[in-house]
Order: sequence, then structure tokens, then C-alpha cells
Amino acid sequence: MAMRGTASELVLYFYQRVPLDGLETTGDTQPMEQLADWDPNA
Repeated sequence: MAMRGTASELVLYFYQRVPLDGLETTGDTQPMEQLADWDPNA
């Protein structure tokens, strides 16, 4: 699994400002989707 994009695109993905399909991905993207959905304050 890999994600590729500019640093700003990757940060914006984790703040849910850009969709995952806006980045270049290979392999299973489920772990990255789960990480983006994770709420550290929960």
C-alpha cells in the first residue's frame, strides 16, 4: 500500500479536505481510510 501526492495534498487528505481518489494510490487503501477516519479524542 502506498499513497503519493504533495505534502500539502497528504495533509489535506488527513483533514478530510481532499478525497482519497485525488491522490495516487497503490494496493489496499483501507488502512489509510481507517486512519483518516480515526478520532484521537474519542
